[in-house]
Amino acid sequence: MKTENNNIIFTVLNKKLIFSLGIVVLISLIAVILFFTVIRPEYIVLGLPFVFFICVLPIFMVGMRNKIIYRFTVDELQYRGENPCILKWKNIYSFNIDNTYITLNLKDNTSKKLPVLNFNINELEKALSMYIK
Repeated sequence: MKTENNNIIFTVLNKKLIFSLGIVVLISLIAVILFFTVIRPEYIVLGLPFVFFICVLPIFMVGMRNKIIYRFTVDELQYRGENPCILKWKNIYSFNIDNTYITLNLKDNTSKKLPVLNFNINELEKALSMYIK
């Protein structure tokens, strides 16, 4: 559980993004090494975009490594996993958390199940009880 701009967020490691950015960095490294060792100096200017990637991509790897799954704002609960949904707090009547799912009982007598994933159940319960009254 983290707080960002007065919102409570729950994040998971975005493995696909890390893997794809790692491949791009590896390709850029190989290209830069080739430009500085094998290719004539006149063509080094063509290697400058790859140097840009090597300098900028690590910033994205650090800054975007976590994927936000749950965001609790003042007005709504946002779930961004599979089957994303946005629910207004005023439409949620109560909640129940077991080991695998968060069951939200809505005021229109329906329920919505959201996965717990690997989040701490106590932190989820604490955050939900702050907004659902």
